[in-house]
Amino acid sequence: MRGISRGRFRLALTLLAALILGALPAGFASPAFAAATGSISGTVTVPAGFDVTKITVQTFSPSYSYAQVQANGTFALTGLEAGQYKVSFSTFAEPGLTSTWYGGYKESQATVVPVAAGAAVTGINQTLTIGGKISGKVTVPAGVDVTKVSVNANAGLPANPAADGTYTVIGLPTGAHEVGFSYSPEPSPVLRASYSTSPGGAATPVKVTEGATTSGIDQTLKPAAMISGKLSVPAGAVAYNGQVMVEAGPDFALNDFAGSAFLSSDNLGNFTIGGLKAGTYKLHYRAFNDTWANMWHKGVADPAKSPWITVTDGQKLTGIQDSAVAAATISGSVAGSPAPGPSMSGPGMGITAVTANGTVASSTVMETSQTTYSLKNLLPGSYKVEFNRTKGYWTTYEGQLYKDLPESGGAANATPVAVAAGQTASNINATVRVGGTLTGKVLGANGAPLSEVPIRVYTKDGSFTTRPGRTAADGTFKVTGLTSGFYFVVAEPEGQGGPIFSGNVLAEANARSVATAVGRNTDIGTLSYATASQGTRGFDDVPLGAQFQDEIQWLADKGISTGWEANGSRTYQPLSPVNRDAMAAFMYRLAGKPAFTAPVVTPFKDLPVGTQFYKEITWLADKGVSTGWVEADKSTTYRPLQPVNRDAMAAFMYRLAGEPEFTAPKVSPFVDVPVGAQFYKEITWLAAQGISTGWAEAGNTKSFRPLQPVNRDAMAAFMFRYNTKFGAI
Repeated sequence: MRGISRGRFRLALTLLAALILGALPAGFASPAFAAATGSISGTVTVPAGFDVTKITVQTFSPSYSYAQVQANGTFALTGLEAGQYKVSFSTFAEPGLTSTWYGGYKESQATVVPVAAGAAVTGINQTLTIGGKISGKVTVPAGVDVTKVSVNANAGLPANPAADGTYTVIGLPTGAHEVGFSYSPEPSPVLRASYSTSPGGAATPVKVTEGATTSGIDQTLKPAAMISGKLSVPAGAVAYNGQVMVEAGPDFALNDFAGSAFLSSDNLGNFTIGGLKAGTYKLHYRAFNDTWANMWHKGVADPAKSPWITVTDGQKLTGIQDSAVAAATISGSVAGSPAPGPSMSGPGMGITAVTANGTVASSTVMETSQTTYSLKNLLPGSYKVEFNRTKGYWTTYEGQLYKDLPESGGAANATPVAVAAGQTASNINATVRVGGTLTGKVLGANGAPLSEVPIRVYTKDGSFTTRPGRTAADGTFKVTGLTSGFYFVVAEPEGQGGPIFSGNVLAEANARSVATAVGRNTDIGTLSYATASQGTRGFDDVPLGAQFQDEIQWLADKGISTGWEANGSRTYQPLSPVNRDAMAAFMYRLAGKPAFTAPVVTPFKDLPVGTQFYKEITWLADKGVSTGWVEADKSTTYRPLQPVNRDAMAAFMYRLAGEPEFTAPKVSPFVDVPVGAQFYKEITWLAAQGISTGWAEAGNTKSFRPLQPVNRDAMAAFMFRYNTKFGAI
């Protein structure tokens, strides 16, 4: 079917070119034709009884040229610049013959004809053959005009059945062809179909040989469901010019297009959409001018809020009523340094207005020559405006949301823009800035650079715009326009057995994230199939090169910390404080999860039996690692959700080690831990073991910051060093 569309398109180009050339004054040629002097010529032979002058010969690239075959069978394609050409022979005016290319029936099979500058290439001869035929009969429901059915094979011209339903498709090359049946004009009272020998199955190719007829390719078309209704406008208002589309469920976000009808001043908003299978659908109205809003059935911007419309086999559903709503507009300007124009790549910057659930309600592309934009055809309501986040329409700038919120700030935190019917919300401006970049290199299994490899930089939850790249001849790549945050990188070359991910791993689940920052470059190193492994799963928020990344990975590998799982992502939250309940779990696992039966009566007032980490906390208390607090009412509490301070962490570790013999120094190694301070012995013991080094301060001194909560990344480092020293697990 695609072959037919392509052929028709090229035929249209042929006719258009002929009209343009015929309209030029004598002696005038377009610049492209004036500079080209090469030619391709040859002879076309057709079977007896066919008119060779009805055959057209064409080339499309690198120069376009068209010729009608002369009565003696000769042709000449002139005005060709130097290059590699494929030559087509079209038989639309003699449909009994098979259209072909020089060297084969398909363009992919064509023999390339090289043309040097100014050269005349001769002997490009072609013998055309009588095509095969497919015939059969089409049966339609009562009342349907069978002559309006179009029968298409994936080559040759379409055919319309006669009044009795019989048809013949001619001009087909030898081979297997899919045969499709459709109805024109819309609305279609029947369902589209493909010839199939298994009811409801895939299309069955029909074999055809040169000059022969394959008959008996019969098809019964089933009645289609139809949806009819009206989109009304207020009396005296401008008529609604646009389109109403039927989109199939359940995942309407994929725009599963099922059918449409056009709305214009002469049909007064009435519509009927046919050709529908039984099922559930949603109606979507899209205006062709700025007067009316785009909307879904029942006047809503979110398809999720629009009711489903259900039809059964062949049902004619009527009475769908909607009222057009005056369109609102959001407009503004985009500024930045450097200016938007010179820094843009590709077609320009995409700008969108999205609803609360992320549905795109309106979009535009601000071309490189522009600094202002308008988002039109909006329903009244509240929208979030996104800049440089539209797939395929992004630049080197960081994606952001109104008001100047970086993409990393999260769409939920964008400032909403409210508009009323017919209103324009102006000055919704943005100041853009150049985003971060990621660079790297891709090597094959033999260690050689891989060029032209597609690169994707993405997030698992889609919170940041996925940005593409491609490797150069030396295997290097650069992806720009990134926000500050964590991304994953995947290279997807052909012939290497699958993709390769950041962290130099072959399994996506084990890919390592990469940290980026606006205005800076991050080099992720080399992704090499020669050295890649399946890897080990880590945490998505602990990027390559992060402080304590090895210690955190060790913690994960040993099962001391499992982190959090959500939406396919595993996080560690390295900069979050460690709460006292989690500290107990860490230490219990660090000790090798010793056998322990938790008490049936809790030793702590604020720790009910069965609480998360109840066993680990009571084990910690049983070992004397934590004694908790004695409250005013003489009860004992553990305070499980309170962060652990660094001084208390030192005491926990000292007790976990069995309170070894240690004489605290007479001079404190830390300026903020005086001799005799609470946990002085435990803190200095921790330092003496190399488990904590503290912070370097002015004057060649160090601080311990005893009352500062312990972050989870530092806790991983403490436990790794503790294990190295004492071999707990």
